[in-house]
Amino acid sequence: MAPARPRSSASSSSSFPRGRRIRKRADFVRIQNGGQRVTTRHLLILVAAPNDAVARGAGSRRAERSASLAPEPVPGAPRLGLVASRKVGGAVARNRAKRLLREAFRRFPELFPERVDIVVILRTGAGALGLDDVLAELRSVVPVLRRRAREALAGGPPAAARGAPKAADERGAEDPSVR
Repeated sequence: MAPARPRSSASSSSSFPRGRRIRKRADFVRIQNGGQRVTTRHLLILVAAPNDAVARGAGSRRAERSASLAPEPVPGAPRLGLVASRKVGGAVARNRAKRLLREAFRRFPELFPERVDIVVILRTGAGALGLDDVLAELRSVVPVLRRRAREALAGGPPAAARGAPKAADERGAEDPSVR
């Protein structure tokens, strides 16, 4: 039996370093609750400004201790998080779809805006897509994605809040239907 080949991290274009990943649940929740939304048929893309600790490059004490071991995150580079439920398909289909999105993120950085956190939620049918299909969906929303990134960095309201009707408390006296 041939010995297993060791994994090489020599090429930065083929790696997906920790500094470019969204890994903490708190970050996923923050982006999902307050991010700007861009939708395609198979992808829901959420864009948010990075939190202060990420923007400063600061982290936990554990991260500071192991800073010499881990590569430094690239300043201004976007971070990516992926979410795939069982609606996408079985484990093989989910992992393949996430692998294709990571590949698009690595090989085509011009499709993603700088200095933002991006969470991509895969929708039903995403497991059957090929790399060309994923790239076509991403390319179709690049202008909207850039606009949403500018809004997120400017601190604008999330896309859902812009068109949402006011709550009864906010309507107050100007709305006669509220009593």
